[in-house]
Formats: sequence, structure tokens, C-alpha cells
Amino acid sequence: MHKIFAKPLFLGKKVDFLPQCHSTNDELLLLVKNSVVQEGSVIYTDHQLKGRGQRGNVWFDELGKNVLMSILLRPKFLSPTKQFYLNLITGLAIVDVLGEVLEGKVELKWPNDVYVNDRKIAGILIESNLRGTSLESAVIGIGLNVNQSGFNMHGATSLSLESGKHHDRFKLMELVVAQLEKWYLKLKGSNYEVILESYHDLLMWRGELHAFKGVAGTFKGEIVGINQHGNLAINVDGKLQYFGLKEVEFIN
Repeated sequence: MHKIFAKPLFLGKKVDFLPQCHSTNDELLLLVKNSVVQEGSVIYTDHQLKGRGQRGNVWFDELGKNVLMSILLRPKFLSPTKQFYLNLITGLAIVDVLGEVLEGKVELKWPNDVYVNDRKIAGILIESNLRGTSLESAVIGIGLNVNQSGFNMHGATSLSLESGKHHDRFKLMELVVAQLEKWYLKLKGSNYEVILESYHDLLMWRGELHAFKGVAGTFKGEIVGINQHGNLAINVDGKLQYFGLKEVEFIN
């Protein structure tokens, strides 16, 4: 036990700190596999040796500069067909926090990235465990660039680069967890339309023509939104088509 976040209902009541680890998701998944872990438990670290993103991408971080944490949820109330809502509420929670400390344009890029002024500032990786038709658990991995100034990828940014200020990482973690708890309770209350509309309001490039790489090759289309399964809706030559996570990629 390292610290307890201020006034949580259940998220962040148990917080464990690791100076460094392969990835906080891996550590929390291992704990869930081998012991009884209460919902809302958090693991965070100063440095990930093998931080992971979607599609096998590597998350690079400088020691002690960023928010690197994983949170355990037990959303048994949520149908597996709606598990993408966990991505939505996590993104919305991060945007809520960034909106309080930054003046720039904060957007959500499908399926799991947060952008500020067209540069990536945060990524989300959610790993779920299904038992039959029940969503037994979900580990919510969050990487938020805070005080880092150098990156190994084009188009990345951080809070300090955008604001010109140094930021308290632990305070930001508290704020993200508090906002995630708020959105998670909305999800428990079956406020699906509110969550989806809020996500659409922040969806990057919505209503714009963009280039994509699909299974059959490259194409252009207008981003319309997402459906309740988390599939991206794209208007291609006047026809609305839906694409899953592994079926389409953005071409910059």
C-alpha cells in the first residue's frame, strides 16, 4: 500500500506503487489471477519496461515523468457486447481532467487515444476477462504524458509541453480516478446514450473525410461516429460501413 486517493467511493481505495515494472496491466492481471483483488484497486509505477498499447505498440516513457497506472473494474452488470463502453468512459474521464488544466483542443481518437492540439497525450489499454456470458473483470490501463519532453514517436505531446508548466502526477492520478468513478457510475446506471453522445462530441475527425487502410486496401471516407459495439462508422461513397478494431487503420 502506498497512498489512498482522496474521498473515493470505491475506485482508488487500495493503491499500490511499484518503482518500475514490465507493465502495470501485467502486474494487475497477475494479481487478479492469483489472489482476490477488490474492485477499484490501482497499481501505478514510475517506469514501465515493456509498456503496451493497442495492436502490440510499445508505450515509451521517461522515468518518473508520467502517469502510468492500471485500475481493476468488475463490470459484471455490463454485457460483453457493450464492453467497449469501458473505453468510452475512460477516455471521457481523461478528457474531463485535461480540460481543467489545459486550454487546447482535447479530443478522443478512435479507438483508445486522447489527443491535444492534434498530438497524442494519452493512451488506453483495456484487458477484459469473460466468464461465460459475464464480464468478470476488466483491467483499465492508462498512460498519460505529464512532464516528459522527449518522445520516440512522431506527433506525441505532454501536459508540460502544452502548458509550459510542471504538473503533480499523483494529483492527476487522483483526478482521473475520480472522474472515471463518476463515468463508471453513469455506466452502471445504463446511461448508454449520454455516454455515446459525449464521446461523439469529442470524436476526432468526426464529419471529416479521412484516409484508411482496410482489409481490402486503402480507401477514403467520412467518419460518422461509432455504434454501441464500438465499431467505427464510416461513410464510404454514400454507403455507411462499420469497422471493428482490427479491420481498419487511420492513414496520417
